[in-house]
Amino acid sequence: MASPGGGICWRKAAILAGAIIALVIGSGFATGQELFQYFTAYGLQCVFAIAVFAILFIYYNFNFAKVGTEQRYEVGNDVFKYFCGKTIGTAFDYYSTLFCYMSFFVMVGGAASTLHQGFGIPEWVGGVLLAGLVILVVAAGLNKLVNIIGVIGPIKIGFFVVVGIAVLIVGWPHISEGLETIASGTYQGAEAGQTVTKAGGNWLMSGLSYAGFVLLWFSSFTTLLGAKNELKNLKAGIIIATVTICAAILIIVLAQIANINTTDGTNYVWNAAIPNLILAESLNPALSVVYAVVVFVGICATAVPLLYNPVARFAKEGTRKFRILAVVLGVSGLVIGLFVPYRMLVNVVYVLNGYVGAVLLIFMVRKNIMDRRTVSSPRPNYGVWYLMKNGTPLPAEEVPR
Repeated sequence: MASPGGGICWRKAAILAGAIIALVIGSGFATGQELFQYFTAYGLQCVFAIAVFAILFIYYNFNFAKVGTEQRYEVGNDVFKYFCGKTIGTAFDYYSTLFCYMSFFVMVGGAASTLHQGFGIPEWVGGVLLAGLVILVVAAGLNKLVNIIGVIGPIKIGFFVVVGIAVLIVGWPHISEGLETIASGTYQGAEAGQTVTKAGGNWLMSGLSYAGFVLLWFSSFTTLLGAKNELKNLKAGIIIATVTICAAILIIVLAQIANINTTDGTNYVWNAAIPNLILAESLNPALSVVYAVVVFVGICATAVPLLYNPVARFAKEGTRKFRILAVVLGVSGLVIGLFVPYRMLVNVVYVLNGYVGAVLLIFMVRKNIMDRRTVSSPRPNYGVWYLMKNGTPLPAEEVPR
């Protein structure tokens, strides 16, 4: 309900927050692979990386929301031209569309790996199931999309947090042991020279990269949300989502650190494709089955807007062309996602595009500074024959320029 005086509608803000959460918590987050590479691999320095992400996440989403509200773009990717100008903005437009589509490949790979590790189901079955569900939701349009993933988002993050807390409580005595393992690089079961995969050279670069790749996801999505929702509700949703996401990241990362060398008999947390399944299984083998199902549903929720973005870029929603393109791109993404190793997809697609997103962030800061200077120092608007001095018009040569 909206508060008295036309305040924030907290129900709407919660739904928007849920949609934002659902987009962030994709295959990499839910499986734990993404969190391991970006945060867990840095030990306690993960806290600084999380802080960098949180600050930048709020900053650029507020920007996208404001631009969407003011400009009312029908195509979300027009926001790139707003911040970068026509030429560079167009380049970012096409690159962002390509990146969202590549991220859809990652979702396919994550869904396939999750059902395979959790149930022994052939990977192609999981990929086909995900692609089919996503294509159906995308064809239904943006409003239906937001309503669906807005409900799924809070449910899945709540589940992951509860499991993470339970694992962390059990494994808390081993936190220092896990931190020592990360610092020394002495992982159990590692062959000579084998170590963990990291997203960056240090926690700062990792935090920037994480914020950067997520930025490209949200550029179009948040802009369109701004065009179709009240700004105050959307800003409240962004803040709620940010706090929730960062709390979940910290809990799950600490749980991974405490169980860094825990094994399911084949893989360890530090080298598994789906490390969080091992965490769930460490509590109860039956829980890993439930966890695999929730992860799969969560991946579907994130995959929907990632496929919607490239489809909406080249076809108008609701048209026959839109539905056909959804099928074509969905099936093509399915094929690619099944033939490229999942861990490689996460590391190459996310990390590379994280730095591209950081470049866009620089343009955004530049635009904000220029706009602030324009507002604080407006150009005088003097009329030659209407400017008076002691009751008489100033000569043209004396008019301030």
